[in-house]
Amino acid sequence: MFKKVIYKSLLLLAVIALVNVIYVFTIYPADLKNISSCAYQCKNLPEGVDIVYFGESSNFTVDGNDSTQLYISELIQFYAPQYKMVTIDTPAVHAGIYKYWMKEMKLNLPKAIIVTMNLRSFDGAWIHSKLETPLIRSVRLLNNKPKIVNRFLLSLKNAEDLSIAERDSLLQKEWRTNRLKFPYQFKYNTVREWDNAMANGGWLKPDGSWDMDKITLAAHYIKAYAFNIDENNPRIKDFDEIVAWCKENGVQTYFNILAENVAKADSLVGKDLVFLMRNNRDYLVNRYSKMGVVVVDNLESAGINDFLDKNWTTEHYNYRGRIAIAKKVVSQLKIK
Repeated sequence: MFKKVIYKSLLLLAVIALVNVIYVFTIYPADLKNISSCAYQCKNLPEGVDIVYFGESSNFTVDGNDSTQLYISELIQFYAPQYKMVTIDTPAVHAGIYKYWMKEMKLNLPKAIIVTMNLRSFDGAWIHSKLETPLIRSVRLLNNKPKIVNRFLLSLKNAEDLSIAERDSLLQKEWRTNRLKFPYQFKYNTVREWDNAMANGGWLKPDGSWDMDKITLAAHYIKAYAFNIDENNPRIKDFDEIVAWCKENGVQTYFNILAENVAKADSLVGKDLVFLMRNNRDYLVNRYSKMGVVVVDNLESAGINDFLDKNWTTEHYNYRGRIAIAKKVVSQLKIK
């Protein structure tokens, strides 16, 4: 009986292996291109590439009235024409997705990568975003399992496929329970406490009525930037994995900390929120500089009027903002 079980198990494994080989050399390339086109780009990177720029919508969002429509990555290429660059980007992605993409660069490795480091991608609203499930599913083919098994699992509901309600519950819990850390006494312990205080008359008009436009925007800023980055943040683990892969493969690593509207945060919420934004920036610069990464600090490179979205917190810039960010990246490029 025991021998029959072993025989059947080995036969099953052999069948899976055979089907996997057939799948990899027939349908898989088309599946990869359709399900994860950016990973497909990485897998088919041309020879002789010096730099691959990984980004999200901050890279390609422009104003129709801009004097130049060039993206951040295209501006980097413009100011550093000596390097051959490839841009790989899509909306709403982050380091947890980039790390899957770059591991597909096996045949033609670039000399360096520039990875967008979006401060908001470390916060609960992004980590528990409703977009996270489709993003995770987009890289499920790249998990460390036989490709045919990954394709089968993609057709099923996985533990990571949380509903919007489940993700919102996790976010609300985080805002309610995670304690904010300051090196001084601060009157609010959590995002929820701070947000509630702002929502209850945080801004008043000259006549004493609530200024709901300012209150709403200030609350967005609190929920977007009131957090402390530490080694337990899942995005830190993603960036650590990127650093480890680059070291293992001899690829130079650049992290581009994107500009945030610090001046707007200051005017709407005040110095305490600005402290958290700058403190998180300092944590990232210090941590990854020690690991040998060139961290380009663009946190305050764009002016208050260089942000395209006036009623939300995004990293979308006009031409001045994009140029300032690109120039600072170029100033630190030293590709060997």
